[in-house]
Amino acid sequence: MSVVFESLLIKFKPILVEHPESPPASFSSVTDHLKSIPGVESVYLGRPLEKPDYWVLGIRWASRPAYDAFVSGSAATDWHASLRALLTEHPIVSPIAEYTGRTELALHAPITEFCTCWGADETFTEDNMKPFAIACEEGDLAGLHGLAYGEFVQGEHENPSVIPGRASRLLMGWDSKEAHLQHKNNGSVIDDNVYYLLARNKSLEIYHVPFKKL
Repeated sequence: MSVVFESLLIKFKPILVEHPESPPASFSSVTDHLKSIPGVESVYLGRPLEKPDYWVLGIRWASRPAYDAFVSGSAATDWHASLRALLTEHPIVSPIAEYTGRTELALHAPITEFCTCWGADETFTEDNMKPFAIACEEGDLAGLHGLAYGEFVQGEHENPSVIPGRASRLLMGWDSKEAHLQHKNNGSVIDDNVYYLLARNKSLEIYHVPFKKL
């Protein structure tokens, strides 16, 4: 069964941050509101190890219709306004996608790897991401808890680093970032199959997030 999940890459206003290891105190009211919204099953928060100025807010939805019902009402506008008031820029939203695989294991591991191919071809997820994911799942990689993949259409954003268009994302749950990196450049199934991720897209991005379920 697929899991409906979206994520937001957010950067808090420096004046609100008392300690870089923690979000602003006022952010708790934003997440409490989010958790009370019908259809929100769980909420996750973590600071990417490679992007320490940012945080990733992850939202698991009960279904796509539940998400559609939320965004079609005024509650969505109010919630986004309360979030935006705390941020230096609009959040970089990776829209909801239906992830295939063991999503919970990927999200609940000590480290969740976000492996995203931006500007992907129309059949990239089925022809490239899926076989890569299967190879990793069947490769008995030490330290890997589980993985899941999905695709979404990334919207335009004021941040020039954002590549709009089709994106394909793999979520991989690891014991640690080091557990992932030990499988690079040593003849692992990741090395043997990474060519799938290096073709038919504009850019490959990887970062690691120590998620906490709120």
